[in-house]
Amino acid sequence: MCFSPEADFTAGVVVAGVGVETLRQVRVRRELVVGALPLLFGVHQLVEGFVWLGLRGQVSKGLGDAAKETYIVYAQAVLPVIVPFGLMLLEPDDRRRRWMRPLVCLGLLLGIYLLWQVTAYPVGAQEEARCIDYTTHTPNDVLIGLLYVVATCGPALISSRRHLRWFGLVSLIGVIVTAVVRVDELTSLWCVYAALVSVLILGHFRRERAVRTRGDPIAQPVLPP
Repeated sequence: MCFSPEADFTAGVVVAGVGVETLRQVRVRRELVVGALPLLFGVHQLVEGFVWLGLRGQVSKGLGDAAKETYIVYAQAVLPVIVPFGLMLLEPDDRRRRWMRPLVCLGLLLGIYLLWQVTAYPVGAQEEARCIDYTTHTPNDVLIGLLYVVATCGPALISSRRHLRWFGLVSLIGVIVTAVVRVDELTSLWCVYAALVSVLILGHFRRERAVRTRGDPIAQPVLPP
């Protein structure tokens, strides 16, 4: 797939539509973080569309730079915090939830560290072979990248819910393939990939709503709403 502003805007609109439908399935507050992820992914892709336009001089430099900063802050500093936290809130199994807690702490620490890196130092972006190559000051990027993957994919793989485990698995496969094929564009490519597979989150909430409608005991809330 070739990437461009048009591709990002199209993906953003489609995924945001999935996100709106996902939020319609949310019934209790503890579901809101994960339920909002597809919409946030969609908005994230729309933001990258403006990064493209800024690189091509089709919008003002100020707007292009703001889009670049917003995109990278969300990708590197926000996602590792909200993904494990949201998945822990959804998990009904006490043992699995305990396993997730260290990953939530890891995500929080990683998010704080990366927020410092991407706000205290310049962030670069350039078009490279039909993708955007984002560059940051972050040292030890291989180690940080591995910790990022553990924090964002690990809780989903631990989840007792099938669609969420699939979301974690396909996200993990996506980041591995992207790192092997186009490591310099990892941030851009993995984020659009994760956005597209967030339809699995919608599948999870639709199943939960259907089971609750049938009155199945396994779907009743086990955590405070």
